[in-house]
Amino acid sequence: MVRDAGLSTEDSGYLATLNFIGYLLASMWPIFARRMGYAPGPKTTLHWGMVAALLVTAGMALTTSFAWWAVLRFVSGMISLLIMVYATAIVMDAAARAQSPMAAGVHYSGVGVGIALSGLMVGQLEALHVGWRGLWLGAAGLILVLMPLVFATVTQRRPAGAAVAPPLTPTAAPAKPHHPAWLIAAYALAGIGFIVSGTFLPLIAKQQPHLAEYAAFTWVLLGVASIPSNVFWAWVAARIGTTAALVVQYALQAAGVVLPVLFDAPWALMLSGIIVGATFMGIVTVATAAARDLAPHRTPEMIAIITAAYSVGQIVGPPLASELAARSGNFNQGLMIASAALVLGIVFLLLDARRAAAAQK
Repeated sequence: MVRDAGLSTEDSGYLATLNFIGYLLASMWPIFARRMGYAPGPKTTLHWGMVAALLVTAGMALTTSFAWWAVLRFVSGMISLLIMVYATAIVMDAAARAQSPMAAGVHYSGVGVGIALSGLMVGQLEALHVGWRGLWLGAAGLILVLMPLVFATVTQRRPAGAAVAPPLTPTAAPAKPHHPAWLIAAYALAGIGFIVSGTFLPLIAKQQPHLAEYAAFTWVLLGVASIPSNVFWAWVAARIGTTAALVVQYALQAAGVVLPVLFDAPWALMLSGIIVGATFMGIVTVATAAARDLAPHRTPEMIAIITAAYSVGQIVGPPLASELAARSGNFNQGLMIASAALVLGIVFLLLDARRAAAAQK
């Protein structure tokens, strides 16, 4: 859209921000719904959410109005959050009842599959010169193809009369309890750390002639790397604890995010995509499981709260990075800020671990 529809770099950042604002506002829905005594079934929410996602995605191709694009991206953010929260609640409660932490990792690998599929789709459709409208319709087509699978396989989150599931976070290694404030703050910083690469990595490549041909492939690499990462990091957390697993992932992602700044070469761009892909959903998997264990009786609410924190980081990142890019002509400053946010997140996680250790004495 930047290339063909006249969308500026700043406006692309604003559209991304509106998407994440919708994501943030919708994250509060499970909490308000519970307090109002309204509890729609997770299965029903997912089914209607998929239909709505199809409509708003296809709608992007039907207008050239920035105002309508803004509305559609905002609504899309709300829809994607509801799908994520209720799907995650279904899977994580079922995984906890079955005492299978790896199931959560398998669930989150779907994000990587979606990223990889979308990257492959964009690469193929761009080769056919379908234009930006064709890309949006192609994305809607992917949703349409996958909808029957969701409709056929998703079941209700908790059978009637079933007991509350036990904690999901693996405890093979001594685990120290998290304090909600520290975990939420660190997770918000992870949102900033990921979203600059997650939003602009293909654009970063396309802005440089010697990297442009690697744009779609780098996005595919990010998605492919994230597919097995969830199960892998769940396995790591089971052995070294959630705090240690998160610290390692934050450190790796901080290095991966800043790679394109340090090295202006195709290998750095692609390795950045691989490292970011191999860690961002692993962070989600481990942190969300830890958040659920803080209140297993209120799984959707806890997932919503920690997701809201991540969304705050996602809202801050794109406009800041796009504004800095508009001034400097590149995303280097935005990438460095994202990397610094992840380092600060490590500090928060270590302070939380220190607090927990002191409380146990």
